[in-house]
Amino acid sequence: MRQWIKRIYMMMIHILNVVFSWNKISTKHIVVMMTFEADVLPIIKELSQQGYRVTVIAKGIHQETIEQLQNCTFIPAGNKHIIHHIKALSTAKVIVIDTYYLLLGGYRKKAGQKIIQTWHAAGALKHFGLTDHQVDHTNKMQVKQYRRVYGATDFYLIGGPPMAECFKAAFDVHPTQLCTTGLPRLVPYCQLDVKEMQTQLKQQHGITTKLAIYVPTYREYNQRNRIIDVTQFEQVLPGYTLINKLHPAVAEPSQTQIDTQTLMLMADLIITDYSSLAIEASLLNKTAVFYVYDETLYEAERGLNSYYYDIPSRYKAYDETSLIQLIQQQEQTLEPLFQTWHQYNTKDSLNQVMELINKEASQ
Repeated sequence: MRQWIKRIYMMMIHILNVVFSWNKISTKHIVVMMTFEADVLPIIKELSQQGYRVTVIAKGIHQETIEQLQNCTFIPAGNKHIIHHIKALSTAKVIVIDTYYLLLGGYRKKAGQKIIQTWHAAGALKHFGLTDHQVDHTNKMQVKQYRRVYGATDFYLIGGPPMAECFKAAFDVHPTQLCTTGLPRLVPYCQLDVKEMQTQLKQQHGITTKLAIYVPTYREYNQRNRIIDVTQFEQVLPGYTLINKLHPAVAEPSQTQIDTQTLMLMADLIITDYSSLAIEASLLNKTAVFYVYDETLYEAERGLNSYYYDIPSRYKAYDETSLIQLIQQQEQTLEPLFQTWHQYNTKDSLNQVMELINKEASQ
């Protein structure tokens, strides 16, 4: 049934392609499709400052932020706004995206239009794209749909060589599509004095101990998104404060409202599972440990890549008791992993991305 709904959706897009086919491309118009604010908002702000006309397609929670910027127009995400989406896309010279958008499987790019994928992670420990175990490769219609979406992208931003290999496997990317600009979202990490910022943020939030944060990845079923027992953790490890921060897709209203980037800067220890935040932590020179209570199930349903299985076993715990023991016994000996993922991430990464956009917009 879902596949038939998608086919109808694609038919609507094809009709709108024809309706707006006569619209002319403007070299000063950029469309940004935003799901993950941290990944593309730095680009949007810089585009605004450089005088581009920017149209942002995003959820309503981002409307106020976007409309405060000069030269920016906000269009709500969602199928009922599809006419406005295709109309905006039809005149854009460059389209910036941060994840998988089904719409691009049906949108017919015009000659000269380019799509740039920022992606929403600094790396990958789990399968995604065509390597995701949830993709039914016996369903030719489904695979064809995925390939149409992936095939629409012209350029992928990468922070290091390992992510290049992940994109090649997941999206069948050609090496010439990989841009070694680094990721704009990580520029603040390269500009800051991390220790000084950590001290300031801890004072601001009233944290006087070491801080451990638990930041797990998204799971398909809410009931499997556990939190760590704060009371038990802090009783056994009195030198620590623990903050749980579930993935935004399954977050509860009662959890901390401190954003993930701030938590990463404040943290002394990152506890995660299959999340790319473990890779991000290494750019901050911070250790990550892995609470992987459902490793076997997650492997079966989603799939874990070779980079995950290369993590030494001493970094992994399979229940809360062994997690606490791991921290007690090995806290001083565990070093950050994944430094090779950040070869291209520098304080100039945003400027390099803007050079790419300016080049493509001018052609």
